[in-house]
Amino acid sequence: MKEEVKNYLFLRKMLGILCGLLAPTCLLFGLFGVENNLPGWYMSISATYYASSKICMIGLLFTSSVFFMCYTGYDWRDRVLAIIQSVTSMMIIAFPCRTPGAPATVGIFDLPLEVSHTIHTIGALLLFVAFGVNILFLFTLGNEQNEQKRKRNTVYRVCGITIFAFCLLLALHKTPLFDWVPDWFPYTWFCEFIMLTAFSISWLVKAESIKMLNDIE
Repeated sequence: MKEEVKNYLFLRKMLGILCGLLAPTCLLFGLFGVENNLPGWYMSISATYYASSKICMIGLLFTSSVFFMCYTGYDWRDRVLAIIQSVTSMMIIAFPCRTPGAPATVGIFDLPLEVSHTIHTIGALLLFVAFGVNILFLFTLGNEQNEQKRKRNTVYRVCGITIFAFCLLLALHKTPLFDWVPDWFPYTWFCEFIMLTAFSISWLVKAESIKMLNDIE
């Protein structure tokens, strides 16, 4: 049983690391062969589908999707959220987003670009909302009489609230409130980076990778 727990913690740690690497690797590796990338490829993680770093975006999301599909958690709530996160991760891969210069039909189903973009956007929104719900409401379950658990829950709440806050900021991006943001700035990528960093931290804590927050034996 002890060996199974170790394996489970290792998988959680790997998920945290992989998702934490998603935004920076998609951007950094996109700089190789940048002359062949579509305009605006760096504006979001999803847009790197049209860049030389496409393999990073697809590979890391696909790996995360497989993990979620296999993740059982503690009860049916964990399982339902894991399935939602798995399916929506695959939606992001299968239905590419809109970006300047993209072809008229895209993705493995060769759908019209606007249709694919709509499905992609819905999938991305559901994925981040599921991240936030999982961290804020499920990770925090348990006995808070334990001092270490209270500390972990503080981290989870900060991470969960951060995800929801940046989801809102992302939704408000095209409103007059954000007219001051320059066109060249990768605002969507930045919001995604912050949300995935919060996700990564919470899963590393859950994986007992941050020793100062673990239960004292």
